[in-house]
Amino acid sequence: MSKPMSKYLSRKIKFVSVLAMFAIVFVNSYNYSNGALRPDSLITTGYNAAEMFEYFFSNGLFSFAVPMFFIFSGFLLFINYENTVQGYFNKMQKRIFPLLVPYVAWALLSGLAIIILSNFEHFNNLAFIKENNLGFEKFYMYLIKPPAYQLWFLRQVMLLTILAPVIYVLVKYTKALILIPFGALWFFNINFVLQSEALLFFSIGASLAIFGKWRIFTKRDNRLQAAIFALVWIALSLLQMYLAALTKNTILVNIVHKFTQAAGIAGMWLVFDHIVRYISTMKGLLLAAAHLFFVFALHEPLLRISYELAIIPDSSDGSHFILYICLPISIIAVCMIISMVIRKLLRPVHKVLTGGRNN
Repeated sequence: MSKPMSKYLSRKIKFVSVLAMFAIVFVNSYNYSNGALRPDSLITTGYNAAEMFEYFFSNGLFSFAVPMFFIFSGFLLFINYENTVQGYFNKMQKRIFPLLVPYVAWALLSGLAIIILSNFEHFNNLAFIKENNLGFEKFYMYLIKPPAYQLWFLRQVMLLTILAPVIYVLVKYTKALILIPFGALWFFNINFVLQSEALLFFSIGASLAIFGKWRIFTKRDNRLQAAIFALVWIALSLLQMYLAALTKNTILVNIVHKFTQAAGIAGMWLVFDHIVRYISTMKGLLLAAAHLFFVFALHEPLLRISYELAIIPDSSDGSHFILYICLPISIIAVCMIISMVIRKLLRPVHKVLTGGRNN
């Protein structure tokens, strides 16, 4: 069994999670495309400064965020995991409420919001509303395809939690060599029921916990290493941006994107060691950590609907740029305020909606 992690590591995971969640909001705020960004997404308007700026952050610098959350999920599941029948069911019992209950609640709430908004003149013609309005007769379908599409993350973590004994055996008895084929699936974007990104990075987190290797990441004295990874992270993000703008080679863009993600994970983790002591007592960050789940669960479809209302087909690049900067910050603030109000006035509801987190 793994030893309990240190207070420093626990605090660091919490604070990195805040930055990663904010990064995800900006990833989903990319407003030059109707669909979600992909590893091989191209810049559609050519050498366009506004879109290149957004792409640099959303599909480059901030692309570490989702893999980082899968690493944390795998690590936290396996940090004190016993691969016995009792150990497995103990973990399942502890995870079912924090994962399944919020998933069901937010999936149905997001569906209900779409149905309600479809009855108002200013909203019923929005493409996002039309695409996601299933009506009450198919209300149950929102459990499978919620308008809050970021809930796919919870679905993947639930599936991986159910498969915990399999992952434990594969990781432990291959000495983590199973990460090689998992990495190949991720590199080539091969997905089945389980997303290859989820499988690989969740398993990396599991490996760190199972073999106790996570302790090497608590070292805080190698500034040169942190600086190198940070520079590589930025350089790869810039390279991917230029390739996406100047070429149509999606294979090359995908390859660079993978290296950008890997460098971003390492860069964020190592650089944070050298700034955590300056921010660990900041009340604002601690406040954000306490209401992070609402930011995750509520920022979509708020972003999509807000963008549709604000952006018209001939909107200038300046409008896109200003919205990209201002709207995500506003959405984060709104989500946190809603969380604080519900927690203050309706604490049992807040507990259900967050799976008991920070209550």
